[in-house]
Amino acid sequence: MSAQDVRSILSLPPSAPLPTLPSSRKIPAPRKPDGITRELYALIGDNAPSLADAQASLAAVKYREKPAMKGKKVHWEWTEFTPAARSDNPVRLRHWACITDSDPNASVEYFGKFNLHGPSVMEYSQFEYDQHLVDPNWTPQETGYLFELLKEYDLRFIIAADRYAYISPEGEKRVRSVEDMKDRYYTICRRLVRTRTASDPVHQQHLIQAYAFDKAREIKRKQYASDLFHLTPAEIAEEEALYVEITRMQQNERRFRADRDELMRSVMGLDSGLMEVDQAAMENAIGVDKNKKKRKTEDESAAPSPTPTPKKPTPNASFDNSRCIYHLPAPSNTNSLTSHLSQKHPPHQQAFLRGSRLPLPKPTAAGRITDLLAELGLSANRLVMPTRQNLEVFEGLLNAAAALVEMRRQVNRVEQELRVVRMQKEGLMPVTTNPSARVKGEAGVAVGGSEGMVTMGTHMKES
Repeated sequence: MSAQDVRSILSLPPSAPLPTLPSSRKIPAPRKPDGITRELYALIGDNAPSLADAQASLAAVKYREKPAMKGKKVHWEWTEFTPAARSDNPVRLRHWACITDSDPNASVEYFGKFNLHGPSVMEYSQFEYDQHLVDPNWTPQETGYLFELLKEYDLRFIIAADRYAYISPEGEKRVRSVEDMKDRYYTICRRLVRTRTASDPVHQQHLIQAYAFDKAREIKRKQYASDLFHLTPAEIAEEEALYVEITRMQQNERRFRADRDELMRSVMGLDSGLMEVDQAAMENAIGVDKNKKKRKTEDESAAPSPTPTPKKPTPNASFDNSRCIYHLPAPSNTNSLTSHLSQKHPPHQQAFLRGSRLPLPKPTAAGRITDLLAELGLSANRLVMPTRQNLEVFEGLLNAAAALVEMRRQVNRVEQELRVVRMQKEGLMPVTTNPSARVKGEAGVAVGGSEGMVTMGTHMKES
């Protein structure tokens, strides 16, 4: 009896669900899609379901078939041919040529179309040569030889100079450089263009410019190129260093110029649009029409004006003070020598910094004034806040200090003169050679004004 039968007799529930027997039906293996190799499909593994959407496109992929060659095969033969450019001296040559049934000789002269000549060489007659083309350094025979050589080599002057081998009737061999050949050829072309009648003068001028050639400049250019080509590495490095230094100097110069212009605009007022003009020059310039303008002005002033002149608004002091607006006093018309032009256009006062216009004391008393301000704990060269009010107070202080220094100097001089006069009266010091009246007058002035000066000096010292 099994355990299941015992549980059934005792009416006990089963311990676990009964296992189901596996079905004997086999799951079909996925079929390899068309258009993909077996090895590649084996490498895909578990990723095969992700390629289900691409199976249709993969099945449509097929290997490219070899193209079917239609038509007859091309036949190549080793054939002989004669170049068309060598008609004067025929030469038999051989090459591989494509032979067709329709035209067996079609490809024999394939390269004949490339046998083209370059620019044409100008020609001249003997009459033109005798009239315009004579040159003492060139004979007619050598000139003709040069033109034939240039015509043969299509104006390739380098090749023509290499092939140049002219021998004069005397048996002398001439050597010509490329520059000599170019100078002779282009000179002849320019003369022929000028002397021949042209239907279009503009085209004639263009031809003259096209045939322009400067022999000296060409020689200098080649010499310069040769010098550059033969530079040593040290010289090349030196030139590069000089170029870098020049570039740096140019950049610094532009920066300095910009800084200078900015400083001039801020200090000299160059951006205000008004500059000082020469009053005398302007008066001389308008002196011719002065009487005419004067009569016109008198006529206009005599005629009644149709519209009244509007009144100028009165400046408000409180408004100007609240916004730091200062009105300069109008120029007075009391000076009769001032011209009408200077009254109408007063000299332009350029913009400046208040700190750069500090009042300076006299050079003779600058040291004493500086010492006096140093005793008071002030600086005579710099203000922390150079505002308008501070500058006015500072200027008043400098004026008071200058007056005090000058008063002290006068007191010292008077005291010294008094001491000298007293010593002369007591006989302790000889009398000077000056007239007695002058001495007495100076002494009297000194004595008469000494009390006030001494008293003033005493008050100054006490203050």
